[in-house]
Amino acid sequence: MEQIEIGQTYYCHPVGTKKQVIGVVEKLYLNTALVVVTACEEEDKTLVFESNHRMIVTFTNIHAAVHAA
Repeated sequence: MEQIEIGQTYYCHPVGTKKQVIGVVEKLYLNTALVVVTACEEEDKTLVFESNHRMIVTFTNIHAAVHAA
């Protein structure tokens, strides 16, 4: 896994979601990151909304950076 950077957008699987989401890293902790979810599947929208679009993701569940075309 590449170095995780604040402000970078990643595909990730936050705690509690059923599917992978796209999120921007807002803060790094020891083994987790706080991400602001920018896109998610329909079945996770309620959970994302209830968490104010901010979710915790373990580093092992941050999969790949999203690159602009």
